[in-house]
Amino acid sequence: MLRAELCAAPGGAVTDATGAGSSARPIVRVAMLTALYPPSVGGIQSHTFSLSRALAAKGAEVHVVTRRAAGHPLHAVEGRLHVHRVGAPPGSSGPLATLAYVAGAARLVASLTPRVDVVHAHQLLSPSSAALLVKALAGTPVLLNPHACGTIGDVGVLSSTALGRLRLRATVARADAFVAISGPIHAELRGAGVPEERILTIPNGVELDRFRPADPDERGALRRALGLPPGPLVVYTGRLAPEKGVDLLLAAWPAVVARLPAARLWLLGEGTERARLEEAARRTGVADSVALPGAAPDVAPFVRAADAAVLPSRTEGMPVALLEAMACGVPAVATAVGGSVEVLRDGVTGRLVPPERPDALAAGLLEALREPDARERARAARDEVAARYGLDRVADTFLEVYSRLRRNEPAAGGGAESRCPTPSRSRRRAAGASRT
Repeated sequence: MLRAELCAAPGGAVTDATGAGSSARPIVRVAMLTALYPPSVGGIQSHTFSLSRALAAKGAEVHVVTRRAAGHPLHAVEGRLHVHRVGAPPGSSGPLATLAYVAGAARLVASLTPRVDVVHAHQLLSPSSAALLVKALAGTPVLLNPHACGTIGDVGVLSSTALGRLRLRATVARADAFVAISGPIHAELRGAGVPEERILTIPNGVELDRFRPADPDERGALRRALGLPPGPLVVYTGRLAPEKGVDLLLAAWPAVVARLPAARLWLLGEGTERARLEEAARRTGVADSVALPGAAPDVAPFVRAADAAVLPSRTEGMPVALLEAMACGVPAVATAVGGSVEVLRDGVTGRLVPPERPDALAAGLLEALREPDARERARAARDEVAARYGLDRVADTFLEVYSRLRRNEPAAGGGAESRCPTPSRSRRRAAGASRT
């Protein structure tokens, strides 16, 4: 039986719930299937990129199989990390492009010699279809990792059509194990019929060395290097999409600059909402205090240089951007939705505000920028992220899961209760989640 949670012990040794460790493993060969990967920007892209590099650094041979991208080779190698790009030409979309990715990914993974030990697919959509095709062809164990919930999430999208429901039933029946990155996703997997013993609770991880606190001198140097303004600075990192709630943030911003005229808001990201957001900033008279510089290839310096970070989402899965801000020791304000409720403890490690409430969002941002207690909470947030969400810890956990699947053993082993820290029931308030 699979157990609901795994954790990595401090110091890097991987343990299961019984406390048994695994300090040395044979090299694991894993295919990481993801339709979303850099150079595109988002939470899934950030997570798969960072996790793949961390696994390769620990000795795994990792084959990322993603969609083609303009200006990027079909195959790139960096040590033990291989990035393969397959499917339709860059910019293609629609059913034919999806089929081209599924067929190309399955064909490539099946052709690797020697064959991979496990296929880890992110999202229950085209990557999972390709993974299950590899399983049918070669018998390779499959681990599926949804990243979103609610109506735009994986289970929600598949459940909305008759064909999707057939795909979902086949996925539930054939996959070896599933990863739940948050309570809402766990609940949706259970609702879709996945047995409890086949669900592993493993959160997204953060690179603690990259996302680390900066002292005042370093913040000043970062701002000068990045061309950031010297006054109170709030950053948002993520897609400019309706579910991310950036329109609510702009609705809140006039109340912030009314109290703090020198405050500036930096929106780092791209998406379909850009034009509408630019118009909203002009219409409300705050365009001079709001910057939309586009997506940044590395958001870490911007977050470390900021005075506060904000995540105004309408829905969230396990918010990578929020974890990164907390890891930087930057006061964080987020809406109380989905996985954000599990990550951030209101009044302890940051401030949670009700969704769809620009007035509450403005009050939270003013508190983060002005109150000394906000910095104390930010320091507590760094400690909590380091203890629970460090990427090194998460990578060790996945290596143990891969090793068990390769040996045809239950992925979690033992069947005992988890010793990992888990969110309290009150913090697992379900809400929809976006493709972060």
